[in-house]
Amino acid sequence: METTALTFRLLDERIEALLEHPSEQSSLNRRAKWGIALIAIAGTLSLAFGKLLPPRLWAAVLQSILLILEIAGMVLVTSATLPGWKTLTFAQQRREFAEVLDFDLPHHESLFAWLHSFPRERVEAMSEFATYRLGRYRSKMPVLAGSIEKLGALPLLAAIVIQFKDASWPPQPSLWQILLFALLTFFYWLCLLAVSQRLRLELYDMLLKRTLAQVP
Repeated sequence: METTALTFRLLDERIEALLEHPSEQSSLNRRAKWGIALIAIAGTLSLAFGKLLPPRLWAAVLQSILLILEIAGMVLVTSATLPGWKTLTFAQQRREFAEVLDFDLPHHESLFAWLHSFPRERVEAMSEFATYRLGRYRSKMPVLAGSIEKLGALPLLAAIVIQFKDASWPPQPSLWQILLFALLTFFYWLCLLAVSQRLRLELYDMLLKRTLAQVP
């Protein structure tokens, strides 16, 4: 038996320490991070300068530079995240997925073996609490995100088409539209954080339940 008490923090550290297949790295590399930073900073400055700067030639040049930086950021993110052309076939994707499963299996087996080293009573208590908190989390998430994850892609695409069907270039958003966009972006980030926490809680729940099912 482990002498250290099992805690959710210890379980999370153990999960984070699991090795990942190179094709399944969840963290963005440095190039993608620079690209996201360029898009965010250049986009924000472009919207702000479009409202604050006078209609002068130098202001148009500055806006053009910011647009180029945004495009460069998009290129960086795309080149860092898109798979190579050789991995776009169904057969190659299936083979790579099988390789990932073979790579992950022994690491997950070692995680279950580690959980088995703790007293069953402690695992049961954590499992019951994780199930309770997961139910509470799922009931509270619609307050923030609604049912957007169940809406599907087609209605969202239709809404985007309706929103931008009369758009012109270059766009001239008003100040309140810029503020609304910033607020929506902030809430979108909060939703991403909430989904991330819910997925991790679901993982805790699954691991603890499977550990209890395997313990005699």
